[in-house]
Amino acid sequence: MPGQINRIARKLRGDSRGFGAMELALSLPFVLFLCLGMIEAFGLVATKIDYERAAQRTTDYAFAKRPNTADGTYLVTVARAAAGVPAGSVNVQIFLECNGTRQSVFTGNCASGQVPARFVSVEIRQAQPTRFDWAALAGIFGVRGFSSSVLVTGDSLVRIQ
Repeated sequence: MPGQINRIARKLRGDSRGFGAMELALSLPFVLFLCLGMIEAFGLVATKIDYERAAQRTTDYAFAKRPNTADGTYLVTVARAAAGVPAGSVNVQIFLECNGTRQSVFTGNCASGQVPARFVSVEIRQAQPTRFDWAALAGIFGVRGFSSSVLVTGDSLVRIQ
């Protein structure tokens, strides 16, 4: 019996058939996860670029219109239309800085000798659902903490004075 086992072992040691299929079977899950992750990352990056462009468009509009007050509701409307998000996802701030210090009143003036600068800041934040159920996938491996959505932000700041 031991002689027969040794003969079979020598025969199998030199046989390399099936290694390609075995390597594919071992690496295929990793390659699939990598491809799914790249698709997910591409979608999130594309959304971030869209939000950045919408915020930039809004600050360009503010630069052209030159607000006289700190009321930015008309800019929220512009940003919502550009990004396709609800009003709660848009934050517009119009503010005055004197020598780099933010002031509480936009329409005020800086003290003599201070350099005034007025700014418009637009931030668009929206939770984007993921394309794949990563939480279920992580649960297979006993990992917790994956969310089914990712917060994507786009912002722009322009000095109008």
